Amino acid sequence: MSFSFQIKHVIKVFSVILAAAFISACSSTTKSEPSFRVSNNHINNDYYQNIDTACEQQAIEMDSFAQQSGQAAQYLASAKAMLRCVSGIQFPKGHPDADKALRLMALSVINLVKGGDIDAAHIALKKTQSKFPNKDLYFSDYSSFFDTATALLEQQKLSRHQLAALNISSDLRTEIERHQYWLSH
Repeated sequence: MSFSFQIKHVIKVFSVILAAAFISACSSTTKSEPSFRVSNNHINNDYYQNIDTACEQQAIEMDSFAQQSGQAAQYLASAKAMLRCVSGIQFPKGHPDADKALRLMALSVINLVKGGDIDAAHIALKKTQSKFPNKDLYFSDYSSFFDTATALLEQQKLSRHQLAALNISSDLRTEIERHQYWLSH
């Protein structure tokens, strides 16, 4: 029984690591708004609370160091730093730092997964979805960040049909299906 539990744990960890590897090149898009360039001359930046640039740079440096070392504690520290940078800031439509904030929050979700704090990753994902309800990030293969994170964090709860409806990479879908098969057989 403990051998079976160890295999299930190894498969789950492998699934999370594989999926995290797919989450590297994100671009943000808005689902229902046309894309056009907004000149900073028309936006009054004094109206919005901006992300502290020093905080953002430090969080990105921490992420870079975590990626180099691969240590879970460093991933967790960088995720917490990223979330601290956007904490307490509202990002209404037209906010000049909305894309930066979305990327920071998404990267924090990924780093929480890499650091092994799945409960905190769930919470961070929910906060990201609530702060940016009409936005998503898309990877180089055009798969959705929100769908990918949902598949990673909710894989035991998703039916085969729900999984098929998600915009995730085919490699991740195959790995999750394989994982679900071995857990049920």
